Amino acid sequence: MFVFLDIGFTLIGGPGVGPARRLAEALALPGHAKPILSDLLFRSPFSHPDQLAEALHAQFHGLPEQSRAVVHALWQAQSDEAYILPGAAELLETLTEARIPFGFISNIWAPFHAGFTRLFPQESRQHPSFLSFQLQMAKPDLALYQTALRQTGVSPRQAIMIGDTYGMDIAPPQQLGMKTVWILHRPQQELADTLHILNGRAPAPDLALAHIGQVQVEQLHTLLTESKHAQ
Repeated sequence: MFVFLDIGFTLIGGPGVGPARRLAEALALPGHAKPILSDLLFRSPFSHPDQLAEALHAQFHGLPEQSRAVVHALWQAQSDEAYILPGAAELLETLTEARIPFGFISNIWAPFHAGFTRLFPQESRQHPSFLSFQLQMAKPDLALYQTALRQTGVSPRQAIMIGDTYGMDIAPPQQLGMKTVWILHRPQQELADTLHILNGRAPAPDLALAHIGQVQVEQLHTLLTESKHAQ
């Protein structure tokens, strides 16, 4: 067994408004800029806010003079605002005590990941991470999951993905034969996919829970045991 976990809004929380939207609003960029910003933030290996500021100036002309200060402020805020979701630390501790190997697969950018490493210093150092901004690929791209499986040497049938977003954390690993646990703690944001599942238009996760604290080791073992029996 190997357990992969999403990071943002599975293990750690943050502001309700994402960084791309915050940046677009702060810089008064048009609506079509948001997906461009998302791509820059989550698929670029920026390690310093000045790198992002330069990329923004190259992408968008006529940015206000305070744009660099805006980028620096958002960068710092994304690191400072991260907080541990209830039950997340306990789950990682339980997995460690049960000697179940785990790692992280996440669409994330450098400052929010810095918040994660601040909150989970030991786990972030000792367990493999497959991060969009470092690998320059992002969920739902199957290549991110395939990279994680290949580098950990784990078979999809022995892997479990735990995450909060159906389209990013559940549907892609299902295609590869991984088991999935959907943490549905933001049901309103997942309403469309929930309705698709209920109406038979999308496959259900192997397990759905209201929050990360409900995950139990016995449940994870059962998922893989049932998978073996079904073969």
